[in-house]
Amino acid sequence: MKTLSRLALRNIFRNRRRTVLTFFSMIAGVAAIIVFGGFVEYTFWGLRESTIKTQLGHIQLYAKGYSDKGVAQPDHYLLANSDTMVQVLQAQKGVQVVTRRLSASGLISTGEKTVSCKIIGVEPEKESELSSFETIIDGNQLDASNAANGGVVGADLIKALGAKVGDTVTLLTTTREGMLNAIEFKIVGVGQTGSQDYDSVFVKLPLSHVQQLMGTDGVEKVVVLLFNTDALSDFLPVLTSNIATHHWDVEFVTWDQLAFFYHKVVQVYRGMFKVVNIIIGVVILLSVTNTMSMSIFERVREIGTLRALGTTQTGILKLFLMEGFLMGVIGACLGVLVGLLIAHVINWLGGIYIPPPPGMSRGYLAFILTPLSLLAFSFGFMVLVTLVASLYPAYRAARLKIIDALGHV
Repeated sequence: MKTLSRLALRNIFRNRRRTVLTFFSMIAGVAAIIVFGGFVEYTFWGLRESTIKTQLGHIQLYAKGYSDKGVAQPDHYLLANSDTMVQVLQAQKGVQVVTRRLSASGLISTGEKTVSCKIIGVEPEKESELSSFETIIDGNQLDASNAANGGVVGADLIKALGAKVGDTVTLLTTTREGMLNAIEFKIVGVGQTGSQDYDSVFVKLPLSHVQQLMGTDGVEKVVVLLFNTDALSDFLPVLTSNIATHHWDVEFVTWDQLAFFYHKVVQVYRGMFKVVNIIIGVVILLSVTNTMSMSIFERVREIGTLRALGTTQTGILKLFLMEGFLMGVIGACLGVLVGLLIAHVINWLGGIYIPPPPGMSRGYLAFILTPLSLLAFSFGFMVLVTLVASLYPAYRAARLKIIDALGHV
């Protein structure tokens, strides 16, 4: 095997110009996979974290039965006496914050204009942690200093209202008994999460205000935010154990069960990544096949000599497959290095600005992530493509007749 590898390596560089051109195409292909794949990885990470840290948290706990009937009758599935649950979960390892929320549909009015909205009751002292990816584009985030009579509204909602920070607006909804109730508050901040659907409806008020507005002491859900999203799978058994130990009559869902938009984006980008890989693979396949075919054409008499000296058809096949394999390994290694260099330069320059995608209200700076799995895929993909590209030329070389090969001019 060592002799075969050494001989194959020498044969690769016999025609240096053609080999270098082939390497250039391979390097460009691997680098393109790494850069585009790294962009996709960053997009997934950014959208995931933005979804978690603006709306969902990592885990949401509801009263048992909420998933079946809570959407139609949310007031019948509220959590009472949730203080103990919050304290127990907050003490668990890896938990950043545990907070409670209560939401309702309603109307918001400036007196001149009225639009529908989604009212969200939050705990002001914890909101900055849970909504760390939410951008306050005007005013301030809801906190203990402005929670007495203040609220934050979505960026698209405030445009629809024609209001501004400092204005006093009226919120109207129904209580659990079905009676109308209203409350006035001052707009202290304008929030932007990036999701146009969400930014066009949300109104955040202190939890106590929304409870008073709806005539209840309960909460709709308890939201758990972890320090690290990757630790979610390890935390779920801990959560299940605590639910059983404390006999909490609850059910829970994780963020990925609620992030429908995130999964749609992932499907689209994964499809695009597959198409890019196929295009790159076809280009490299044709390039390597052409290189190997030209090499065989130039070495017909050499192949005939090897066969006359006793080399079997299998031996010739192995030789050319080894050449393709080594070419793939060298090209893939160089491509990975170039891809990492390009990714580093892009990140060092501050990323690439991406305009707002469909359904989003703001653009973002994209960076290139290079996880080991992406590098391994790029390397393996290129080696596999070059090996496949070598099959037909190697088969042709092995099938040459000795007499015809020796007499070839």
